[in-house]
Formats: sequence, C-alpha cells, structure tokens
Amino acid sequence: MISALRPLEWGLLVLAAALGVLMAVILSSIGDEPQWLPEPAARAHPSARVQVAPSVPLESLAATWQAPLFSPDRSPDRVVGKAQVSSLANLTLSGIMITGNLQMAMLKQADGRALTVRLGQTLPNGWRLEHLTPQYARFVLDGRTQTLSLYARRLPPPSSRPPTSLPREPLP
Repeated sequence: MISALRPLEWGLLVLAAALGVLMAVILSSIGDEPQWLPEPAARAHPSARVQVAPSVPLESLAATWQAPLFSPDRSPDRVVGKAQVSSLANLTLSGIMITGNLQMAMLKQADGRALTVRLGQTLPNGWRLEHLTPQYARFVLDGRTQTLSLYARRLPPPSSRPPTSLPREPLP
C-alpha cells in the first residue's frame, strides 16, 4: 500500500514529518536560554569626564518667575485665590450631589469648564458654598448672599391637534 503512493503524496508525508519534528523541537524548549550581552568595561575611555551643571544661587533666578521670559510687557500671573468677583453671573449650577456624608455642587463656568465645590469650600473667586438643597445652592461672600438654582427643563404642553389616524382598510 505504501508503494502505491504518488510523488505528491510522498512530498506531503515528508512535509508533515518535518513539521512534526519542528513542533517537537519547539515544545522541548531547545534554544530558550537567554543570550546575555557581555559585561561592559568599567570605562571605555578613561579620559572622558562627567560634566556637572554649574550651581547658581536661587536669588539670581528670581527674575525667571517674576518677569516673563518671552514678552517684556507681560505682568506676573495673578493669584487665583485673591481675585474678587462681585457676582456669580459667569457660573451656572449644573448639578447637585447630596449623599450621607457628601454634599457637593457642580458648576459650569462661562467658558464651558466644569467646577465642583463641596459644602463649606470656597470657589477660586472667593464665594463660599454655605447651604445646599436638591434644587439650589447658596453662596456667601463678605456678608452678601447669592443663590444659584438648577435649571428645570419642562415638557412642552400637550398638543391641541387630534391624534393622527390611519385610514381603515380591510385586512387581506
């Protein structure tokens, strides 16, 4: 029966045997030892020196944070906590979270950025969140009080038009 095989069948049989041997070699982990690089010499060039950055006293660097680097007419950055705003007109109350130990108001600034403040915390413009309910948040600054309310979307009123009906046609 083996002598009756055609040359193509013999080629496929040899290929299957070669792949079987290759699979046995792979599974036996031959050649899996790591190939380590040789240890580097202590110094390849004994004349090479390590250069150290010069030490500069901190006082001489004061101009870098007090005066701008790229624009001589720019003033130093303003301190965020000191800026006082007369009202909360640029803020919108977008959400309120009240859980057992967390009371937080989520605000949206005029430029679209989100801002969150917990009960008792102060906003960057100086207003402090004093009172929070599920519908509004009350802020205090220097004895003044301002309240932001949630925008409650309402459904449109029901239509006065009669509902659309389809013509009656007999079923087939």
